[in-house]
Amino acid sequence: MVDTNDLSTTVLKARIALLATAIGGPDYSSNLDPPPYKLGDDCLACLKDLKRWFRLVDENQNRWDVAIAAAEYRILQDDLIPILIDWENKCSLAHKLNKDSHNKEYHENIALLCVQLMVIMTCPQTLTDQSTARQVAVYSELKKRQLEYKRNILLTERGKVLKAIVRLASKVIKIDKLDRTPRDNVVLRLIINLFRNVVAIEPGELNITKKKQISTKGINSIDTLPAGVSMDDISLNTVIAAFQRNKVLALVLTLASSMSVEFEQDFINTPLMELMFYLTKDIPPESLVGSGKRQESNNDGDQVSSTGAALLNLLDKENNLKKNVIKNTSTRHSRFGALLSIQTPDAGRLTVSGGGQNLLDDSAALKKLDSRKKWNKRSVQHRDDIVAEGLPNSLLNSGAKSGFSLDSTMIKFVHFIDDFIDSSFNALLYSVTNQYTGDQDQMTTLEQTEYLLFFSWFVKYHREKCVKDLAADIGCVDSALQETSFILVSTILRTGYESKNWAAVHAGMIAFNELLLLVRSIKDPYNSDEVEFIIEKLFSDDRIQLLANLPKTAFRYSLQYMKSCVELIHTVLETLEQYTKDNSLTVTKKTKSTKRNTITEEQVTSLMDSQGIGRDEALDLLNPSFRKIKFDFMKVLKKFCVESIIDTYINYLQRFRELNDTEIKKAIYFLHRVFVQASEQSILFRLDLIMLLKDMLAPDGISKKSRVRKHIEQFSNYFLYKLKKRLKSSPSWHIGLLFPLLYGSEVGYFQKYGEVKPHKGNTYYAAPPSRFKNIEDQEQLPESVLKDMKCGILVSTLIDDGKEELLLNLVSHMQLALDHFKSWLTVNLQHERETENLPDELFRIENFDGPNPLIFDKDYRALLSLIGYSLPLNIEEQCKLPGSVEIDFLQDSLELVKKHLATPFQTPNGLPSSSYLVRPKSTVSALNAEDDGWQGDDDYDYDEPGIVPDGQQLFVTDDDAYFEGLEKGMGDKLSGKDVDKGIAKSKKPKAKTKKTRKQKDNYSLPLHDIGEKPEKIKQRKDILSKDFISDSEEEEGDINPLFFENEMYMRWLLDKYRGQLPEERYALFGKFSAERIANNGSLQNDYSALFGGPVPDLEVLRNSETTSDSPDKTLISLSRRVAAEFGKASEEQEHQSTHETDLSDSEVSMDDIPANTSNTGAGSSPSTKRPEIDPSSLEDDNGGEYANLSRKKRRVVLADDEDDD
Repeated sequence: MVDTNDLSTTVLKARIALLATAIGGPDYSSNLDPPPYKLGDDCLACLKDLKRWFRLVDENQNRWDVAIAAAEYRILQDDLIPILIDWENKCSLAHKLNKDSHNKEYHENIALLCVQLMVIMTCPQTLTDQSTARQVAVYSELKKRQLEYKRNILLTERGKVLKAIVRLASKVIKIDKLDRTPRDNVVLRLIINLFRNVVAIEPGELNITKKKQISTKGINSIDTLPAGVSMDDISLNTVIAAFQRNKVLALVLTLASSMSVEFEQDFINTPLMELMFYLTKDIPPESLVGSGKRQESNNDGDQVSSTGAALLNLLDKENNLKKNVIKNTSTRHSRFGALLSIQTPDAGRLTVSGGGQNLLDDSAALKKLDSRKKWNKRSVQHRDDIVAEGLPNSLLNSGAKSGFSLDSTMIKFVHFIDDFIDSSFNALLYSVTNQYTGDQDQMTTLEQTEYLLFFSWFVKYHREKCVKDLAADIGCVDSALQETSFILVSTILRTGYESKNWAAVHAGMIAFNELLLLVRSIKDPYNSDEVEFIIEKLFSDDRIQLLANLPKTAFRYSLQYMKSCVELIHTVLETLEQYTKDNSLTVTKKTKSTKRNTITEEQVTSLMDSQGIGRDEALDLLNPSFRKIKFDFMKVLKKFCVESIIDTYINYLQRFRELNDTEIKKAIYFLHRVFVQASEQSILFRLDLIMLLKDMLAPDGISKKSRVRKHIEQFSNYFLYKLKKRLKSSPSWHIGLLFPLLYGSEVGYFQKYGEVKPHKGNTYYAAPPSRFKNIEDQEQLPESVLKDMKCGILVSTLIDDGKEELLLNLVSHMQLALDHFKSWLTVNLQHERETENLPDELFRIENFDGPNPLIFDKDYRALLSLIGYSLPLNIEEQCKLPGSVEIDFLQDSLELVKKHLATPFQTPNGLPSSSYLVRPKSTVSALNAEDDGWQGDDDYDYDEPGIVPDGQQLFVTDDDAYFEGLEKGMGDKLSGKDVDKGIAKSKKPKAKTKKTRKQKDNYSLPLHDIGEKPEKIKQRKDILSKDFISDSEEEEGDINPLFFENEMYMRWLLDKYRGQLPEERYALFGKFSAERIANNGSLQNDYSALFGGPVPDLEVLRNSETTSDSPDKTLISLSRRVAAEFGKASEEQEHQSTHETDLSDSEVSMDDIPANTSNTGAGSSPSTKRPEIDPSSLEDDNGGEYANLSRKKRRVVLADDEDDD
């Protein structure tokens, strides 16, 4: 309350009291009851004086003393409202009598001054960082007074004062636009501001500031509703009814629809936008869609007031509490005290008092014990201020979604919203967007949030309406797709994040999400330049990085903030995946200036004449600065696979009781993306996630009737299945679950992938061994039977690939090692040294034609690992059989290999043995990407649109490779080729197998497929985006066929020297290659020392070996390496060819070239440190053929990290 001892306040109140008396009052001399209002003799002057007091004290001195004094003397209720109502009655009567009222201009000036004072007195007051202590002291009282103002404006004579205000506006509208004065435009702005203030007045706070923490006892602990005012008096129902009854809504439509034609839009656009925002912010858009038809059939008996609805909610809450009490206390000890005691191993004793649930459930008693424990971890300070929490409840209505309690009011409001969208939304949004774009630096946080939420509400409403009403036109919200709208929304989001303005970030996430959903809802987006612009800009690296940063800190803030963040990330990933899945999205990449080709003046002139273009355009066409590349969705997804984002989703799901099914699905869907699609399993192996899944699937967790529970069970089963495998293969993960992942170290890499981190150097790492898919009833089979089956699968696969020689070498070495071990053990026993370890037996394969199978044959390495061999990790290490292996185990393994060599292995599924194997890629990103044959319950029966389609499955097996093999074999037979068959080719007749499931590609996630089916998606034309600029990938262009021929020479040399090409011949071959390239295939020097005789003929080489149809780039760097040196030596002897290949245009480092070594023997370990060809980088699907990755491997980049100008 105001301090009455303050002299200045007392004097001020006396002045305001005199003005209130002089303005006027009831005319008690009249015989009417109640007595009419009579204006004072100096009414106009008194109103002007009161306006001056507001400006002098409240505005200039940052005090609200005049507002409090005016409220105490009830100037608005007892003076301003009666004056306007009396003026409205007189004007209405004069209009009916068709004559002018007495002193018309004088009374209009008084009415206008009343409106000005009402705008000042109803302006929503907020506490800011600059608020004075005086304002903080009177804030609560002033908010209550404004609620009284709102009630009187809406209910006095059924809101007749609103009709008087509309009459003032209509007098201005009647004036022609060219004849209106600036004062007339200000009057319209003033009237709209008054309507906005009336709607914006609320019991709760409406401020975005940290000042909330000041004097919270005086602000938050007092009842916000004044005496005599109920929520029904100031509810949205009352506002809409009064506005409809007094033609306020019609006035809004008139002004908004003709804003750019009949009115000066700079005066009224922002107030109109704010008015529409406050009218709609508390109503979920989906609750209005189709409500007109639905509500017409409802009975009037179903209509309840907001008070009645609140009572029903309380009754439901009481009923649930009763059920919970009965459930947790239904024992014989419920009404008596109880004491549970647990004795600890150190003779201590833990006690829990109280019966009830503690006696029903052991976990409840233990949880109560844990709750009393204290630990010294530094507590994280909770962010309770509104700025850190995001949008306040009064702006976002996050506390409880309010709606209409009367059907008639809802129907009227829906008609108004539809008319507004059809006639006014595009014009209003376009005008406001242009204004804010020019004055963006001056936008306050409140203006930013009002704009963004207004934008998102109407876009969402119309998008939902278009889904349910096929006749609705999406073009009614076209202005939301304009470039200026997209840029403004994106800019507010970015600047808010950079300045840590979380309220603006929160609103920006909501608006950006709705914008993307609108883009996705358009059936043919490529017919719109605006949509194409948004799609192009969406894929820029800066914007994707911003979107990836948003969820990293979201777990620190409110639940509503996290909801908006989860919704946005879900929509972003779905949008990116939708266009990537069609293979229709290409982006452009900026090329290096150093790679530009030489352009002659004749070429430029010819192109200018033929195309009719300028010189600059011709130069761009001849030497383009951009090139097309394919968009890489997985690279974007990896940006979201970080620990802080996982923290956000886990914190979000921990509040699953406050989330609906759709929100839970989207969060689980993201975890599924990370775990399965991105193969970042280690980042989810966390104890808190395990406990979260346990709580969600507990009896008191998500209801068993909920349709989302099956999704969680599906994910949980697969998650625990993979975790069990990881714990079995790497027991250290029992400790790793308790701690965060290690980053930037070899230990962290090994913890994440279970393999030693590779380093770039002169040695190349071995191929990862093949892995086994899930075998039927694997968990129930004994270890010996399971080992027999795995050994049979591998031996049979190697025989099918014609590698019996490798198996015979293995049997010979195992037999030799077994004899050595037995003899060594016998000698040690004789000398009583049986505890000494046996020596390791080295295993080498001599005279093998091709890459070293100990390094590069994935199936062979898997068999060695199964037997117990220590596998080499790179070409410099050696394969050995450790002396620590059990002799009995080795003997059994030897017998199994011999058995399957002699007897064909019969697979349980009747398919080739290779169908049980997965050949992992050699790249680091794919080390974790394995198809383990998970056979869980994958079927879903959810039919919610946009979430999870029915009948789709998650974890599937791959049998496509088998059928592709059959087609290949049939093609060989038809062409007359002989097809070799191994012993293991004889199989049982194909038995009737279970229905297999088709494996999805890396971008398909059937568990939570949130989009339309691929076959129903229209083919989209390529989109070019110049926002993705990168220089990490060289231009490839057409490769000179001489490179291909040089490769055949290199293979011939490697075969001749059994994979060990000496250093001097290696350098000589580089000179040989460079000379052929420089002279277009001809030679001028003698290279008999290189080939040990004359140079082999190319036709002989082509007939003697099968090579790829396209050239490989293995020797590009090698040729270039000695090109400069060779050029100096031959510069004086040779005439340079006019058709010269520019080697610098194709410069690629040896570390980046995937080698094509189909028949090379690069498995050897050279003693020198020269670059080595790496066959381990090849993806071998059949264990015997190495594919040419120069045609397959593509590096897709999104940004230009280091552009060379």
